[in-house]
Amino acid sequence: MKVRMRWLHIVLIDLVVVGLTVLALVAIPSFVSRAEAAKPTIRHYLIIDLTGPYGILVPTLWEGMLDYYTLINEQGGIDGHPIKLIWGETGNMMARTWSHYKRFKRAGAQLLWLASSPDGEALKKTLVRDKIFCPLNYGQSDPQLYPPAWTYIDGPSYGDGFGAFLRMAKANWDKEGKKGKMKVGIIGPDVAYGRAALEPGQRFGKKIGVDVVGQEFSPVVPIDVTPQILRLKDKGVDWIWLQGLPQIATVFMKNMKSLGLQGKINVAGFWWVTGAEMLRRIGADFSEDYIFNSYNYLPQVEKDHPGIRKAVKMRQKYHGKDPDEMYIRSVRATQFVIELTRRTLRKYGYNELTAENYMSMMETFSGWNTPWDLGSPFTITPNDRRTAKKMLFYQVKGGKIVRYSDWIDAPHLYPEKMSHLFEK
Repeated sequence: MKVRMRWLHIVLIDLVVVGLTVLALVAIPSFVSRAEAAKPTIRHYLIIDLTGPYGILVPTLWEGMLDYYTLINEQGGIDGHPIKLIWGETGNMMARTWSHYKRFKRAGAQLLWLASSPDGEALKKTLVRDKIFCPLNYGQSDPQLYPPAWTYIDGPSYGDGFGAFLRMAKANWDKEGKKGKMKVGIIGPDVAYGRAALEPGQRFGKKIGVDVVGQEFSPVVPIDVTPQILRLKDKGVDWIWLQGLPQIATVFMKNMKSLGLQGKINVAGFWWVTGAEMLRRIGADFSEDYIFNSYNYLPQVEKDHPGIRKAVKMRQKYHGKDPDEMYIRSVRATQFVIELTRRTLRKYGYNELTAENYMSMMETFSGWNTPWDLGSPFTITPNDRRTAKKMLFYQVKGGKIVRYSDWIDAPHLYPEKMSHLFEK
């Protein structure tokens, strides 16, 4: 009898536990996301490098993407559909890129984000063959754009960004009444993003009267770039443009100071090498006067901008800290991809969220600002795969980042043989 009673007692406890579990499981969908129970999930895919050379910059970029996807789901998803970002990390190894790509293709991927120029250039033709659409690659090398394919980039191309710098610097040169031809040299690694500014920059330089004297190459992670600096100095450059990541820029700035050239040869760099990153890595003394461009606002400067305040609130909510410039960049980009998905969904329906239909909606963006207005507006025209066409310039001054320019139009430096694709 005692054995039976003990058995019955155990059964009753088990029934109570099971009952509570069932109640919890029933309650979870309505608590987490009512949309999830009602409408199917939209899936996006991402290939990203978080641990290789880009790993010093990309993690907060990735974090901003994930946070905004989470925020959208908490608000009910896209018209009631939850949205999921499925991602794979490469460590800057092309074998991993292809492994993730094949896995995502088997899973039925239609929309695939990318985050590096090497990946974008390697996958360009394959994306077209497999009909997988890339609405945005954070790696912005020009070969991804010409000839136009199924890949769009985040912002201007590297060549166009350099062109915006040349345009701004030449205007200042003329305004100050300087004589002779302004000379600019480039330092960067011999990889896709490192080479990207030279050829289009030389073409544009000739057009506006600037001599882009050439490029000095360095390792992706150098120990010293003194020889490269001295060779450009011997060419009489007025500016040196950095087309490498912070690993190069920090060594470069230290070498410039040790050579006594800081303040004598002007220095500027592209948006992956922000002044904020320079200040974090080598401090104000080495970073002074450094100029860089961006197509999104900087949280260190535009602190009172309503959209920046919203981004601060979001990152504080999920991580307990303020956003950096990469976080802002990714939120701007993610808001665009979410809006693209919303427009495609409303026109074609869930079952027709295909690569072709996503791409057909790209040209519906004309002067579109993201919901938080975090940077350059989105205007996409036929064959033009750039999602921003304006740049801001900032400078490190007195140990702080300050605005150096208003918005500068980034020239469209397409190869001359492809002018028929862009000119009426």
